[in-house]
Amino acid sequence: MSIMLRDALLHFAHFLCIFGLVSLLAGEAFVLKRSLSRDGVTQLQLIDRWYGISAGLVIVTGLMLVFFGAKGSAYYGHSTVFWIKMALFATVALISIVPTRAFLGWNERRTADGSILLDDAEYGRLRTFLWIQIGVLVLIPLCAVLMANGVSIA
Repeated sequence: MSIMLRDALLHFAHFLCIFGLVSLLAGEAFVLKRSLSRDGVTQLQLIDRWYGISAGLVIVTGLMLVFFGAKGSAYYGHSTVFWIKMALFATVALISIVPTRAFLGWNERRTADGSILLDDAEYGRLRTFLWIQIGVLVLIPLCAVLMANGVSIA
């Protein structure tokens, strides 16, 4: 397999994982309601689990690009924009801990029918954390475009 084809396939796999990650985060923001049925709680927990899995896959495919892609690790290691991109991704990951912990903690708080009702403060806090993740995540493709166009920040 040529290095160009391998690089293209690695980028394709990375993009698919990123699209999955973004879709799942949007799904969390869409599904989260102040009042959730048993099925709603289960669905949100499942989406969050797959969100974490897709984040792991983004990391794995990204590392494959760094070490097996056409540009090589030296290119990425010396790119300030790359490190900004990594810092943004780490920020999203750290912010995601708050909603994940909340979603997991709901199992102990469910009512007899398996539903949950969030108070205004908790609901607002979770929505805020989800939207902050989305806001930070939007900046990552900007870094990717800057890198692809050879822009460097000294």
